[in-house]
Order: sequence, then structure tokens, then C-alpha cells
Amino acid sequence: MGRGFDVDQIEPPEDYPTVLMFATGSGISPIRSLIESGFDASKRSDVRLYYGAMNLHRMAYQDRFKYWESSGIEVIPVLSEPNHSWMGETGNIQAAFSKARKIWRPLSTGAVICGHRQMREEVTSILVKDGVLRERILTNS
Repeated sequence: MGRGFDVDQIEPPEDYPTVLMFATGSGISPIRSLIESGFDASKRSDVRLYYGAMNLHRMAYQDRFKYWESSGIEVIPVLSEPNHSWMGETGNIQAAFSKARKIWRPLSTGAVICGHRQMREEVTSILVKDGVLRERILTNS
């Protein structure tokens, strides 16, 4: 579902070396398609995926994380209802991203967002406040 992502808006990699990806729930599927169908993260210096789910049992494609990381993507899983042994990020991905907040060159940054409306709106607001151009924020809605 959705229109897909107009990745030409964040090309070429030399001009947009930072790409931030955000996905919640089933929103990871279009992101996976992007990652595995020719998006060349290795040509960029900073590609991060913030992926939120309720718990590890609901986090799809965990078996792909190592592959994605080997292709140049830093995967940051965020659980809203983790079990007691979880040592990673907790809460929502907006909060996890706000805490990290590493955008060195906002005019050379692109973003890809897929997930529920509140997350899309809040992440977009954070990115725009940090100087990322709205036309470089791609959504699948």
C-alpha cells in the first residue's frame, strides 16, 4: 500500500550522505523493500534505521538486521513494551531519535518514514526543526 518513496529526492549519495529511516510496526515492510532493492547505503556515510515495535516478538525481519548492518545501515531497534532483559532503546522512536539527535549537515540529510501517523508527524517536525528540508523527508502515505 502507499505510493512508495521518491528516492530521487535524496540522490545522489554524495549530496545526501546522511539518510535517516524511521519505521513502526508493519511500516518496516516498505523500508525493507527500499533497503533490499537497490538503495546503496554503502555509498553514504551515515544511514540509520530507527525501528519501533511493541516487543521483540512483534519485531519483524530481525533475521535481516545483520545483513542490513553489513550493507552500511545502523539498525536501532526501539521497544515500547520490552521484557526485563532488553538492554536497547525503549519508548517510541521519536524519543530515541531525539535523544541521539545527530544531524551534522541538515541540508545534506534525507529521511524515509513509514508507520503510524503520530510518529510520522512528530519525526517530521523534529527533522524540520533541525533544518532538514521538508522535500527531503519521504513518506509512504
